Amino acid sequence: MEAAFGERMVAMTNHAALSLMTSLGHQTGLFDVMAHLPPSTVDEIAAAAGLNARYVQEWLGAMVTGRIVDYDAPTRRYVLPPEHAAWLTRAAGDKNMARLLQSIAMLSEVEQKIVESFRHGGGVPYAEYSRFQHWMAESSADGARTYLFDTTLPLVPDL
Repeated sequence: MEAAFGERMVAMTNHAALSLMTSLGHQTGLFDVMAHLPPSTVDEIAAAAGLNARYVQEWLGAMVTGRIVDYDAPTRRYVLPPEHAAWLTRAAGDKNMARLLQSIAMLSEVEQKIVESFRHGGGVPYAEYSRFQHWMAESSADGARTYLFDTTLPLVPDL
């Protein structure tokens, strides 16, 4: 029982790190770029995204380890499978899990203030969540596109 719990904690730590790396893929646009590329090398992906190849290589390593991106060792090429892109790109709209995973990093930014709130009360002011407004605007825009334009407006006759 103890060993199983330890394994669960290790898995949770690995998933937390993978969540942060997935958030980075969203924020840098790597998932969006890779969704439109054929199997590509690190340098090709970095060039297409306008990013530093060394950082892209490390990010790809995490994505391959997490089974998010596929890697073909003989050709040294990476590909984002379409069934994964359907959940990780801006084109995924409100299904974009990479966007949602930014919330983990946002909570990390205020972790120590939350600890202080546990000790002394008072809470953490909304203003401390510096990226929340941007994140919420992006989330709301996706929801509007999905539900307003694709679902609600078609219900209105002659519109």
